[in-house]
Amino acid sequence: MIFYPVTILLLLLTFVVQEFIPGLSMAHYATLLLPPVFFFASAVAVPFPMMLFMAFITGFMWDARYLPGASNTIKSASDSLISGSLAAPELMSVGGFGFGVSIILFAFLGTFLQGVRPLFKRGRLELPVLLVGVTTFLWLLLEYLMMTFLRGSLHFPAAIWSKMVTDTLLAMLASPLLFLLLYSLAGLSRYEIKYDGLRYSFDGR
Repeated sequence: MIFYPVTILLLLLTFVVQEFIPGLSMAHYATLLLPPVFFFASAVAVPFPMMLFMAFITGFMWDARYLPGASNTIKSASDSLISGSLAAPELMSVGGFGFGVSIILFAFLGTFLQGVRPLFKRGRLELPVLLVGVTTFLWLLLEYLMMTFLRGSLHFPAAIWSKMVTDTLLAMLASPLLFLLLYSLAGLSRYEIKYDGLRYSFDGR
């Protein structure tokens, strides 16, 4: 099955592309978080074991790239989000949180997407796009809640909500292209998605 290795290679490629995606200064440096968005889009197209494997890769790579292991200080989470850094780069190994947390979050949110896979069989684009937006927002919110927990207080300035919303909107704008990419890849590789006994063939039969 060529669909799985190619999808994993594309997931790894999104981390490279992410380095060249700028933040939008007019929207508190909102950023298209390409690796998480690609994972969320792929979670409705792959079976549960493969989704867990992709969640491990995504979370491991995200923490390895954006977790500051060399620093012993935790910067202000709000300052980080506003300044354009990505979600939760300040999570340190403090109080039980740290490296590996993103793996758990991606697995949890990916499981949520797996639960609504039967609805995706209809081919309605608005549903998967909406779900990508919901999971992206939940991921950002959970990451920020953990950061504020490590700081010992809950603080939600308006700029935080603005950035979370704009990051979510960018994810929803990019998700149709990612779904089209996955559909095209599935068609070329003759990959079939099964939904609780229902079968959808990408070759049109």
